[in-house]
Amino acid sequence: MVTINEGADPAVARDLEAALQRIVDDGWPWQHHEPPEENAPTHVRASLMGPSVVIPLAEDGSLALGTWQAIFFCEFDGPRERSLHVSVLG
Repeated sequence: MVTINEGADPAVARDLEAALQRIVDDGWPWQHHEPPEENAPTHVRASLMGPSVVIPLAEDGSLALGTWQAIFFCEFDGPRERSLHVSVLG
């Protein structure tokens, strides 16, 4: 999952992770079970984040992000190897 948030302070990423863990508790009586690891909470957290973002480009071709904004690649079911696909529309 990809999201955009403040990237200047690393505490923001830690707070986001802690909030998602609190909103979607690992200890709930999940119905989806995929041994050896219980990954039902990761599916719900991923759905809350969404699979993609749209980032406009500035006239010079740079990403049009705010002063403090950064792009975060969020891994909820890992660590494991993932691919990131980028499409440029124009």
